Amino acid sequence: EQIPTIHSYSLKEILDYIDTVSEEEIGFISAAFEMNMELLEEGLVSERTTIGPLLFVQNGKKRFSEDVKKTAQLLCNGAIEARVLGLSRPAMSITGSGAHGIIATMPLYAFYKVETDVPNDKLLRATALSYLITMYIKEYSGRLSAFCGCGIAAGTGMACGLAYLQGADYEQMKMVIQNMASGLTGMICDGGNQGCAMKGIVAVDAAFRSVEMAMNNVCIECIHGINGMTPEDTMRNMGLIASPGMVKTEEVIVDIMRHK
Repeated sequence: EQIPTIHSYSLKEILDYIDTVSEEEIGFISAAFEMNMELLEEGLVSERTTIGPLLFVQNGKKRFSEDVKKTAQLLCNGAIEARVLGLSRPAMSITGSGAHGIIATMPLYAFYKVETDVPNDKLLRATALSYLITMYIKEYSGRLSAFCGCGIAAGTGMACGLAYLQGADYEQMKMVIQNMASGLTGMICDGGNQGCAMKGIVAVDAAFRSVEMAMNNVCIECIHGINGMTPEDTMRNMGLIASPGMVKTEEVIVDIMRHK
């Protein structure tokens, strides 16, 4: 069996790449923010959405307030709700999923817009890191599984991006991954529906909390739970929980939905 290319890299090597890649090479990423912001706008004017408009009110009726987390919740989950309700704007996807793409980018964009001293190239690097970590976990869990790849894989990627924006070192990045693995792993996927926005809200909360803990050098240590001895092992274990771990769960979820 062929090893996916991304699994031949360590977290250290991924971080080295993120630090040294030219801005030109990753400049294309900025299109994701524009596309996903247009999707959010569509959600804010639609009569079908409920979560996005509430998050907008909670953010002081602003797209960008002084509160990073509330802004992140709005940008991320207002766009996800618009996506899963099938509004007419596209989302920029990653690993074949629009909601993954939204979670992996929009909280980072919120941080960039609210904390105005972050240079543009740092936002691009943080987002590239988010994408790579998302892909790393997804290659273990599979394209479709009974776990919420949006919250778990993209959420962990995004958390690493948030940590990068705050100047985390390698050890702190490991802590972020361990904190996310200990908290979110096992969140189910019950198809693309409005509940994805709720899962996204939980993931954004978890990411901000995991990063805050890691930046204070606090984490769930590797002797606990499914955390591995290396960040690579931890991400692999997260994926294994989904596949093969949650095959039976998937049958039960489908069964429940079929009999509603």
